[in-house]
Amino acid sequence: MSAPHDVEQKPLEELQRLKTAEELLELRDKRRSRTSRLTTVGQSMLAYIALAGFFANAYQSCVNKKQQDEAAEREQGRWAQEFKRAQEADKHRAFFETSILATDKENDDKRLVGYTLLQEFVADPDFNFKATLMLEESLAQELKKNEREVGLDDSVRVQIVAIVTALSQTRDCDRLQRAALSIDRVAQRQLKVKDAVESGEVFNVYVRRLIGRAAIVCNSMHEFRLVRAPIRDTLRKLPGIGQLSGNVTAEQANTRIAEILRQKCDQEIETSGASDCKDAYKGWAELCKAPPAVLKSRDGGSAPDGDPKDEAGSCQVMSEALVELAH
Repeated sequence: MSAPHDVEQKPLEELQRLKTAEELLELRDKRRSRTSRLTTVGQSMLAYIALAGFFANAYQSCVNKKQQDEAAEREQGRWAQEFKRAQEADKHRAFFETSILATDKENDDKRLVGYTLLQEFVADPDFNFKATLMLEESLAQELKKNEREVGLDDSVRVQIVAIVTALSQTRDCDRLQRAALSIDRVAQRQLKVKDAVESGEVFNVYVRRLIGRAAIVCNSMHEFRLVRAPIRDTLRKLPGIGQLSGNVTAEQANTRIAEILRQKCDQEIETSGASDCKDAYKGWAELCKAPPAVLKSRDGGSAPDGDPKDEAGSCQVMSEALVELAH
């Protein structure tokens, strides 16, 4: 009776062992799966940490570069300011030294060098007013030194040419207007000594240098007229300095100024290959072709800038000068 019981007992034990084995396998699989997930999570964390470190390093590098660039820019700005201060100091020192030369009462050669060097400062907007004022005063002083009864001494003539040439060395038409006002020194001298020849020589230099320069640098007939106005008005009040007489009209004065410029340029072109007379002729002719400007008045109205008839003679002179020069 015991044998059948043992036979039944064995399958139960085998089933129990199989179940236990399956549970063990299942537990092992779960452990492996958990370990795998932990490994994956750990690897992912390491990857995230590495990526975060990469971005952190990149950000820090960017910040460092930006700081370096800002520091370099500040340093460059500081050196630029130092250079500018040194440059300005050098300019002021050079202007002071040039002023000493231009005001040397005993040495004509030093004054001539000083007047020539002042051309650079007339062209500099920061020094234009100072240099122009100094040259205006020098003009009056040089005229006082003229001892010739009629006309200019050769030495004085050279100094006058240098002064007026320096006054014209600017590409700003507004500053040429300021320089043209210095013609009143010539008018005052004429009223005092009554030497039309002396004043006429200086007047001719003004026409050649200042009016010739204005024809090149001024962008409109209106601007050109403003430069020419004090010179033309002086001629109308003192017609003898331009070899005129009687009651001189605006058109006659304008025409005579154009004729003087052409005469001086013709003499210059014959003896010199480095002349800007062609540019002056061309510039004046171009201004003549431009339509008259219309200016606004204070009451809100408008009026043309000057009478075109006043320019007819001067424009004709410039047109003929260009044609002759071309041939």
